[in-house]
Amino acid sequence: MKRSHTSSALVLAAALGTIAGTANAVDPMPVNQDGPVDFIPTLKVSQGYDDNIDQAPDDKESSNVIRIAPTFLLRAQERVNRYQLRYTPTFQRYSHDSDDNRVNHFATATSRLTLDARNRVNLGLSARRNQATLSDTNRDFGESEGDINERYTLDGTYTFGARGAQGQIELDGSYVWNRYSNNLVGGSNNRSEEYNSPRAGATFLWRVAPRTQLLIEGRYADFDYTWSGSDLDSTNLSALVGARWQATAKTSGSVRVGQEDKDFDAAGKQDRDTTRWAARLNWRPVPHSQVRLNTANSLEEGSQSDDFGGEDTIEQTTYGLSWDHEWDSQISSNVGYRLRDKDYIGGGSDGRNDELHTVSVGVSYSFRRWLDFGVETRFKDNDSSLDGANYDRNTYFLTATLSL
Repeated sequence: MKRSHTSSALVLAAALGTIAGTANAVDPMPVNQDGPVDFIPTLKVSQGYDDNIDQAPDDKESSNVIRIAPTFLLRAQERVNRYQLRYTPTFQRYSHDSDDNRVNHFATATSRLTLDARNRVNLGLSARRNQATLSDTNRDFGESEGDINERYTLDGTYTFGARGAQGQIELDGSYVWNRYSNNLVGGSNNRSEEYNSPRAGATFLWRVAPRTQLLIEGRYADFDYTWSGSDLDSTNLSALVGARWQATAKTSGSVRVGQEDKDFDAAGKQDRDTTRWAARLNWRPVPHSQVRLNTANSLEEGSQSDDFGGEDTIEQTTYGLSWDHEWDSQISSNVGYRLRDKDYIGGGSDGRNDELHTVSVGVSYSFRRWLDFGVETRFKDNDSSLDGANYDRNTYFLTATLSL
């Protein structure tokens, strides 16, 4: 049975939202300004408090938290072609228990190539290693660590057609390796979520106005699970229509809507389908203020467990709204709200529903070109039809961002 929303945090966040937000970025200088490759280091240090570090429904444990996140950026430009390499490790230290300390890693390499006026190529490679907070499954089966996910993605996009041409074609492809380094057997059985996934897409765009294009799009994704006990191997096919526009200097956005089908390789598995959509809207009522609205719906991958069967797939719907505002040359703010609605389909978790509400609020003060101070707060409330998955969690941080 669902519990009622934890409203106090949401009301407080809404009240703070008129005065607070996240930071304006510093304006970093490269170490070697005259070299062919710019090296730009930055550092963000956060000191704060987390009132529910394990996202537990009861017997919550709180802690002071120190978060240190340096970013190392290499970038180069050759005529109109651009290249970039970025790496950010994030060190988190908890005063409550050193066993909760962790280091997460995220790295990307990208290139944007303009071959000529009608041919453009974007290439990317990303690697992420992230340790999640303890989940209800971790707690139920006595697992001491949150799941550690390692994900590698290779992707590329080719665009044919001049930027102002009436017709354009975009072809994209990617390959995803999804792995875990802990909780591989037992309750979480993370080996059941390890897969290789080749993906491809094609989009045809037709310009109906100087700043508006209609589109038709097809997408393909194959999921090949590495665990021999898995029967989740499947193929996802999507067909969508929509538009993207930049009608004025104040408004831009895109919308896609269509059908997504998931066909399982196993004969005994029921195939699934849903209405798939993705939409975003950016509105600038004045040059120093921006409102963003986005929503999406799609089928996400499921999991399996020897104990309760897991789920075949998850239909995930998201809604987001944020407001960024620069009050003057030094003070900026942001307030945001996000809803993630997950419906579990098939397996032992069939019928489960989770609604995660997140409100984020903060303020930033640009003290110098190379130094920002800020306040960041986040209020999370998860309402689940599974009692052990209900929780609320609030975090509060003071931050400093430095560069050269």
